[in-house]
Amino acid sequence: MVNIRVAAQTDLPFLHENDSHIAAEELASVVERGRILIAEHNDAPIGWLRWGLFWDEIPFMNMLTVLPSDRGQGTGRSLVEYWETDMHRAGYSSVLTSTLADESAQNFYRAMGYADAGVLLLPGESSEIFLRRELETTPDPHLARQ
Repeated sequence: MVNIRVAAQTDLPFLHENDSHIAAEELASVVERGRILIAEHNDAPIGWLRWGLFWDEIPFMNMLTVLPSDRGQGTGRSLVEYWETDMHRAGYSSVLTSTLADESAQNFYRAMGYADAGVLLLPGESSEIFLRRELETTPDPHLARQ
């Protein structure tokens, strides 16, 4: 069974080793702000989801990764669903992510209900596809009692 939790400073060595897309100082800052989720199995990290805010107001999933040996078991889906639930509870009505046009991740996101929202074209690179998902607007009955 996979456990999902907010990353702690003790996760920095694992994240530094496996996430080369972010500078060390920024990674520590993102962990401090609670914007990385860790998936773990038997108390060992096997994946993570890193997010920020697009235009300072829309939750944007910057990175979703599951270690190669643990892929295909629903961990990525669990991380995304956990994050979406957190974003809904925080009052957000939609979330965004992106992937390169030549990556298969776009199929994963579309299967989870994400819809194309636009494309960024940069010279010499594959197109970056932006995807958006509207979050459930039905109030969570558990939150109404709090």
